[in-house]
Amino acid sequence: MKREACSACGHRGLEQFLDLGTSPIADAYTDTAEESFALERYPLQVAVCNKCWLVQLLEVLPTEMLFGTGYSFYTSASPPLSRYHAEYAAEVLALYPEQTRAGVLEIGCNDGDLLRHFALADCPVLGVDPAAGPVEVARQRGLDVRVRPFSNAFAKDLLELHGPFSMVIANHVLAHVPDVSDMLAGISTILDPHGVAMIEVQYLPDLLVNNAFDLVYHEHRNFFSLSSLEAAAARYELNLADVKFTSRQGGSLRATFNKHPVRYSVGDHLRTTESWLQTSCPYESFQGRVDRIRDRLWALVREERRRDNLLAGYSAPAKATTLLNFCNIGDAVLEFIVDSTPAKQGRYVPGTGVRIIQPDSASMEMDTYLLLAWNYLSEILNLRKQHIDRWIVPIPAPVLI
Repeated sequence: MKREACSACGHRGLEQFLDLGTSPIADAYTDTAEESFALERYPLQVAVCNKCWLVQLLEVLPTEMLFGTGYSFYTSASPPLSRYHAEYAAEVLALYPEQTRAGVLEIGCNDGDLLRHFALADCPVLGVDPAAGPVEVARQRGLDVRVRPFSNAFAKDLLELHGPFSMVIANHVLAHVPDVSDMLAGISTILDPHGVAMIEVQYLPDLLVNNAFDLVYHEHRNFFSLSSLEAAAARYELNLADVKFTSRQGGSLRATFNKHPVRYSVGDHLRTTESWLQTSCPYESFQGRVDRIRDRLWALVREERRRDNLLAGYSAPAKATTLLNFCNIGDAVLEFIVDSTPAKQGRYVPGTGVRIIQPDSASMEMDTYLLLAWNYLSEILNLRKQHIDRWIVPIPAPVLI
């Protein structure tokens, strides 16, 4: 279904500025190469609302199609992400002891990698997530998790069953919902009058500056600046109380909201620095930069093949599906992709026919790696510091190192 009105404010002035052609669902890994090529493809087009300036995907696929039984992203499978969750939980427990002791609701809890830290601290916890596979892992950890999308209607049901929550966490989930307005209404419904809601999202300015077009895939439906997030939340009496930047997904924003009246916004200064986002200029140039990245990446790949170098992919995050399909890089170019996630090993990246294998000494005998998890560049180079590797890093601009 093609979106015709803004996900946050309902305005119908959506201006398309990026077209990545068509792509399969990013996490629809298959058991054979043939199935990989046979997957249905859907448009990847991005628009900006010219009223509230929320950036959003135009093609909205059904939630059950995106996060059904085949969904294979497990947060605990990423060591850097698990470390991030441990630090996040420790910070929240220290800053908000009363709220966390009263009860923590995590929306989009995945396999419970973050939520478990609050349970270990003897906080009452509840998780909500539409992905059945990760939820089963969370339940095996002893966590109470419901398998369904979060909505305002569901929030009202939870309110009757559990009462309000004093701490609501939604990490990188607001990007995934088809209706931003409904999600924020639900958070406001379930949040205690004296509670705190922490919402973390990819930060749109970093995405634009870093040319991170591969973060656009069908599961990512919305992309936020602080201004667009604050405006959307304010419609439901969620007031910005704090904001900080994090390194997740190439640059993210963690915003803290409550229901207290505010005399001034902590985001006033930052919002001023975002004024450049409230014109058409930054969006109009993005397509040209993305097309140039594709051309430069192909030039590097051709040179490696001319030198008879064996080329493999390193890591298979969801964004690899977008990059490989848009740049037409498949099994004719990459020998395989190595990834440490058990749920992905032995399967194939959607639309490419490229097999994902477990890292081991034999699989690592490659001349050059295409780094598909470019946001973990420093961690991966440190992990491989005992090896002499050649790397193609595609984002923010293709380079061979």
